[in-house]
Amino acid sequence: MERNGSGRTFLDRALVLVGYLSMGILVLLAMLVLLQITLRNLFSIAFAWLDELARWSQVSMVYLSVPLLAQRNQVLEVDSFVKMFPHYLRNIVAIFSAALTFAFCVVFLWSGYALMGKAGTVKTPALGLPNNLFFAPVFLGMVLLGGTTLQAILQKKWRPE
Repeated sequence: MERNGSGRTFLDRALVLVGYLSMGILVLLAMLVLLQITLRNLFSIAFAWLDELARWSQVSMVYLSVPLLAQRNQVLEVDSFVKMFPHYLRNIVAIFSAALTFAFCVVFLWSGYALMGKAGTVKTPALGLPNNLFFAPVFLGMVLLGGTTLQAILQKKWRPE
């Protein structure tokens, strides 16, 4: 796995660990889907907990992978219009975009905190996990994305090429 200067800061080390965790979750997701298909098509058996665990795996993998992509500047950007701007204006748009991303992370975490305050102890239907635990990877991914975005702003990695 490409580490792009990882290991220098706590955030870099956390992202390396989360990268390996995301790969493990991807393997788990593939095995769960294969097991579900096999059980349904060959034995006409379905387990609700398999579906719920597969959904958790998919959502967790996505939210934990986005900070890694952001750190490597590999997040999809639709910037064909912005590329027509002069260089100084592209810099302004890039910093504004990074600031909006950070603000989104803050609002997401704030609203998630409020939601988990009310529904955090409610258990999921099939696995019986409390929502606090079930959605922990989502909030961890947002914290890491916010940290990665803030780090990029402070290190001026937001400048377009």
